[in-house]
Amino acid sequence: MNTKDVELFVDGNEKYIQVNDVDVKDIEKVWENLAANYPGFVIDFCFRNTLAPEKFLLAAGASVLNSFMEMRLLPKDFIDLPTKTKVVPVTMDNFVDFAALHDNAYPDMYWSSRHLLANFDTWDIFIIQKHGEIMGYAIMRDGTEIYCVHANSLDDKIALITTAVKQSFNANIEGADLVFMVDRDNFTEVGAALHLGFRRKGYHITYRARI
Repeated sequence: MNTKDVELFVDGNEKYIQVNDVDVKDIEKVWENLAANYPGFVIDFCFRNTLAPEKFLLAAGASVLNSFMEMRLLPKDFIDLPTKTKVVPVTMDNFVDFAALHDNAYPDMYWSSRHLLANFDTWDIFIIQKHGEIMGYAIMRDGTEIYCVHANSLDDKIALITTAVKQSFNANIEGADLVFMVDRDNFTEVGAALHLGFRRKGYHITYRARI
């Protein structure tokens, strides 16, 4: 098997690779190819709606990075819940404050504040500020996927998700669904998504290894 047959995201500068939707039966061949071509790289193996080859990956030194529920929302299903929480887009003036919160909350995420800033045009970042301090935020990629939500209260999560949903649907003239990847153990976030009309459509699990 050639790695050209697998969907890869490669960042040579960071020595990082993301492998998406690899077939379980091919994992050993994919591993061998990557080990031969990308020694020293950190690799995230992302599996969707399938049982991951846990025994092989754990034996190879990989560990579970995250486990997500895939939630999807169509415009017709959106429930616009009222909230008093004010949500605004991040600006260059407060990006440093956002960066500190995001990098502390998700130290292992590839899309750190540095990478987000370098690809700023492809991301929407919304924040909640209280008394001059950023208390929560949401990140949306390409207007089609809510990638991350970080806030303490259910009301703040609903406000952030609602803002992202409205921006996505206002810009999306084709009426496609919006994807939201939610930590399966984050019951507050799952509840917020369900309250707004999202439906469970699948699950994802990611293993991280160093080749």
